[in-house]
Amino acid sequence: MATTIKTTFDSIYLTAHLPEEVSIETDAARLEVNIFVDDVKVFKSVYYPFDKMVSVRDIRSIIEASMCERQLVMATLKMEIYEPKSSVSMPTSVTIDENGNYVVTYGSDGSANPNASLDNLRMIYCRFKSGISSEGYLGNRFLTTRKSALMPRNGHLSLSNYTKAYVQGSNNTLIYYSHPQVPEQIFSYNANLGKMQSTTEKIVTAELSYDYFKSMVDQARGTNCKVHGVEYRIGVRQFNIFFTDEKATETFMFLNAFNIMETAYLYNTTSIKTEVDRSEAVCGHRTQFYDETIKVKHEVETAPLTLDEAKWLNQMLTSKLVKRPISDDVSAQVLSIPSHWTIYL
Repeated sequence: MATTIKTTFDSIYLTAHLPEEVSIETDAARLEVNIFVDDVKVFKSVYYPFDKMVSVRDIRSIIEASMCERQLVMATLKMEIYEPKSSVSMPTSVTIDENGNYVVTYGSDGSANPNASLDNLRMIYCRFKSGISSEGYLGNRFLTTRKSALMPRNGHLSLSNYTKAYVQGSNNTLIYYSHPQVPEQIFSYNANLGKMQSTTEKIVTAELSYDYFKSMVDQARGTNCKVHGVEYRIGVRQFNIFFTDEKATETFMFLNAFNIMETAYLYNTTSIKTEVDRSEAVCGHRTQFYDETIKVKHEVETAPLTLDEAKWLNQMLTSKLVKRPISDDVSAQVLSIPSHWTIYL
């Protein structure tokens, strides 16, 4: 019997761009559909065709749930479709494990090979749909929704991007700094980061900090400079970093829209208001209070935010994982974000 996957797939997808449904044409009375994420089976179900067609819907939620649980940024998708048989066929392979036991491997339904399959489709976790294709977005954007960051000089920034193997690009960083002898004048230094990022298709993450850029200038110019800002470029991608002497009042780490851990440095003022709710009783000209409840309300007002920053911080409010650093090597998980926290756009 003939079984064919009719839906056309691209070579790489943001998970938000995956097809709404997968159409399968078959002559079989029923089909068993298996979905694998990085060779781990995450879905199995039997479908009964209508007019020789089967529709598998909402594979996005199945895949994203698996990737989110395992904190995967990039993974492979594989689909195997079998026509279930009433009897089990010969084993596909027989091997011996490290303990000397025989391991017999069958197809999902006992058959040697699937009747139709989709192999090793690349996926990048993404919680939103972009206005351009997945490949176009990944080739022109960092895996963050913001375009710039304001960082304290002791802060760190992880910046990730997708790259194909052996891709040549103009990868450099333009650093704006001042010299200690003329602090009012701003100089620039263009540092070359190399043309090729990787020999394999992968997610590349750069760990950026004030000391990282300062050491580039100091080694090249032989000076003890002060860095004020950076234009960081990987191919056509650009990200701006601004450094401040102000210490962040709050710091959070959270999984962003691409399942990548980012750090948010917040600069704000906090007002504390105390409210006392109690009942009062008067007896013999004496007043007695009871059922006293004390509420402490913290009102936080941040520094002005750009639209991109506000949208980016909203990701923290819906993130599956939020942490707050306690010391240099220790952080505590924030169990829940208060429902009344709002980033106004």
